[in-house]
Amino acid sequence: MTAASPAPRHEAQRRDQRPRTARGNRLLGVDLARFVAIFGMFVIHFGAPFSGGFVEIGMAQASSGRATALFTFLAGVSLAMLTGRGTPLTGAALRDARVRVALRAVLLLIIGLALAKATEATGFLLTVIIPFYGVYFLLSLPFLGLGPRGTAIAAGAMMIVGPQASYLLRTVLAGNNSVAAAVGAFNSVDPGHLFAELGVLDLTLLDFYPAATYLGLVLAGITVGRLDLRSRAVRLRLGIGSVLLAVVTYTTSALLGLVTGPLPDVLTEGTVPIEHPEFLLAARAHSGSSFELLGSLGVAVAVLVLCLELADRFERPLLPLIKAGTMALTLYALHALVMAWQIVVGGWPMSGVPETLDNLASMGQAATWVPDLPAFPPDGHRPEGIVGLVNTYMSELFLVFSLVFATVWKRFFRRGPLEGAVSSAVSWCVERLQPRRA
Repeated sequence: MTAASPAPRHEAQRRDQRPRTARGNRLLGVDLARFVAIFGMFVIHFGAPFSGGFVEIGMAQASSGRATALFTFLAGVSLAMLTGRGTPLTGAALRDARVRVALRAVLLLIIGLALAKATEATGFLLTVIIPFYGVYFLLSLPFLGLGPRGTAIAAGAMMIVGPQASYLLRTVLAGNNSVAAAVGAFNSVDPGHLFAELGVLDLTLLDFYPAATYLGLVLAGITVGRLDLRSRAVRLRLGIGSVLLAVVTYTTSALLGLVTGPLPDVLTEGTVPIEHPEFLLAARAHSGSSFELLGSLGVAVAVLVLCLELADRFERPLLPLIKAGTMALTLYALHALVMAWQIVVGGWPMSGVPETLDNLASMGQAATWVPDLPAFPPDGHRPEGIVGLVNTYMSELFLVFSLVFATVWKRFFRRGPLEGAVSSAVSWCVERLQPRRA
């Protein structure tokens, strides 16, 4: 028994060291920034928790578009961390990493399409971004071996050229021509388009978050992820540069607006309407214009820098938020399903909804002139009792649930439910696709 004692002690030391090593290698500030992104989506879809009036309106306006941009930008940061961080992988290691990223992309496509189908009741109120993520990952594969300079150039080019190219293509498709006919024929056999109206062309060029425009944010995330984010000097330069980028972009867009005149009062959520090219000069949320992308990128980098500093200085009090950030995919999917349930039972307008949308929900299905109308109850009724109470305080309840669920789950599991499923599926596929090495 005496001779056997050193082995368990050694194992215990190794077990004690693993969490510290894992935490030392992980940038907790990135997880905190992921929570900020997912919280912004909660605010947009459920309302701002524990607030009202001007505060709630201000939080919604600040989150609109920028939460999505932050979420997309952080996807690129994650890709950089998966592929060598500051030193891009090369050779066989890079090929293996690309295989893993490609498998992850396919799984995100499958999960995203299933989630989009399951949340069809949300109509125009929610566009599931997960399948777009899958396409972003696939299109990022050629850039994973580049250093920060190469990805920065590609990101800038995509954000400047992509929105204009997307607008021109959609203009061509709006006419009665052979190109539009070819697109229609392709969509008629595209499984993604038939299943959830999110086919290859929708995801890359035509829909709410087309890769032609938003891939630039992912490449910008890869660029930043290649830098030494533990360095205070790097963080300072990123912070100053990001603020300058946001200020210059929004100011330039506003000055151009003074020259071109006020924008027409039309529904502009989504890509720039082909009837109004002047929106290409605006920084409207979700428009995907170059100004919107560059301004949102500046905000996203600034948020990441701030989160890195806060996580370093106040890790313990921020730990529930950090843990929730590690399972952003799971929480995003849950919030989309909850929002669909709210709309079906008629409770969605009961918490933090703009007056115009509240009135629209009250009309039920009578607003036939609204495209992609959510599946509001036909009579526009509101639920009562416990269901009504839950819907009234959904923003607060879902925030608390997210923090508690993440804290409890992480006591027993390393990854969130969807995150763990994706990671395990990727590992399972890799083991069968690649020959086992000795």
